[in-house]
Amino acid sequence: MFATVLFGDSRMEILNLNCKLINFIHYLKEMCSLDFKECVDLLDSSGRVMNLERQQHSLALASSVLVERQFYVLLKVCRDPDTGGLKYVSLLNNFSQSHPELAELLRKLSNPNKEQDRKIRGGRTRTKNNSSNHRNHK
Repeated sequence: MFATVLFGDSRMEILNLNCKLINFIHYLKEMCSLDFKECVDLLDSSGRVMNLERQQHSLALASSVLVERQFYVLLKVCRDPDTGGLKYVSLLNNFSQSHPELAELLRKLSNPNKEQDRKIRGGRTRTKNNSSNHRNHK
């Protein structure tokens, strides 16, 4: 059982999933030279974050969370000081060029409040434009 993790300058590491999550996550941090206090996560090819942060001390096998033969992009997880929410940063260089659809999903995951604000403002703007257009046609 293995999975492939993408990071750095198009680097790929094939990792064994038959190990404890705590060791798997520790190795992910070591691979990309992160401090062990920092948090990492993985993004699968469908754009789903695996939520490893909550399981970083788990003794369960990595195979209980990750799918074998899947490709994952390594992420750094940061806390947004303003909102306290999670922000995800791809550790795969040129991620936005090589995987634009996943980069857009990751941007939305990292800024959920901004996306909601945009939808609300966008909806209000359309309503005003529609009502002014309606009045002009009378």
